[in-house]
Amino acid sequence: MKVAVITLTKGSLHLAEKLIRFNENIDIYTHKEKREYTKLIKLPLHDNIKQLMNDYDILIFIMATGIVVRLIAPFIKHKSIDPGIIVMDEEGKYVISLLSGHLGGANEYTNKLADFLNASPVITTASDVKNTIAVDVLAMKLGCYIDNFDNAKAVTSNIVDGENIGIITNIDIDIQLPSQFIIINDNNIKQSIKEYNLKGIIVIEHKDIKVDCEVVYLYKKDIVVGIGCRRGKTKEEILNVLVPLIQNINLSMKSILKLSTVEVKKDEIGILELTKSLNVPLDIISTHEIKKVQHLFEGSDFVEKTIGVTCVSEPCGYISSNKGKCIVKKVKDNGITISLWKANMV
Repeated sequence: MKVAVITLTKGSLHLAEKLIRFNENIDIYTHKEKREYTKLIKLPLHDNIKQLMNDYDILIFIMATGIVVRLIAPFIKHKSIDPGIIVMDEEGKYVISLLSGHLGGANEYTNKLADFLNASPVITTASDVKNTIAVDVLAMKLGCYIDNFDNAKAVTSNIVDGENIGIITNIDIDIQLPSQFIIINDNNIKQSIKEYNLKGIIVIEHKDIKVDCEVVYLYKKDIVVGIGCRRGKTKEEILNVLVPLIQNINLSMKSILKLSTVEVKKDEIGILELTKSLNVPLDIISTHEIKKVQHLFEGSDFVEKTIGVTCVSEPCGYISSNKGKCIVKKVKDNGITISLWKANMV
């Protein structure tokens, strides 16, 4: 995590010096004087903010909150990408989480700074005040991404109001959840909504559901699709094979991280159009790399004579997933071969 401290006065620079003991890797910016541990910044400060917000994960401003609000306002984009913004007074009495408290990490860093300085943390996000978990925090803790932030906001609003929230998940949740979060089975969703008076549902790594309440989807985005096919197969033909495979394991197409195929298929129109449609990258694996691992999988002499390797979809998925877990072994249908892999994200 890259952290910068921005100062304007001697008092704020003095406080910034203390923070080096908290995190020796922080960058301290000042316009006052160049020291061994500082970086000079030219005034007006406004001209530097856009670059600082792009370069750092956390920005700590030791100055008035009003100044900071005016400085960052033109460059705020979205909570999913904005850095955490923290404001402190020169005396170090208060540490304020101003922006991106959850996904940007400002709330957590604010608490740590306040503990170090024996200061008062100021955190105003409702879920933290109510001692519960917002959707974006849950997603961050589980390593998921949020499909729709408007839906996440709606469900979080119900969480803050103390309403019961259902969770349908295909992954193990190894964190402690507030009592208002109830794990439910996808076979009796409507019954669970009525029984627990659910006002929202969080769906994790699971296919879409249809219910009459607020729903937000979280995805791990860790599925690698290994593909081999005869020349000329269309995107639609590939989808006709892929979609049922994804649905049969109760996942969504949005969980796909990338597609993978052999280098001789790098210009296959159907595969290229599919990667564009899914908005995921295409990983091209060389025959040289495939030959190193093809002995691990069932192969074909015909395929080897045709493209130089005995198999495609499984070794490509295996390599692209960083030797991940095979969750669907190769399926052959209409000249298309597909295997599904859970990526090893380590």
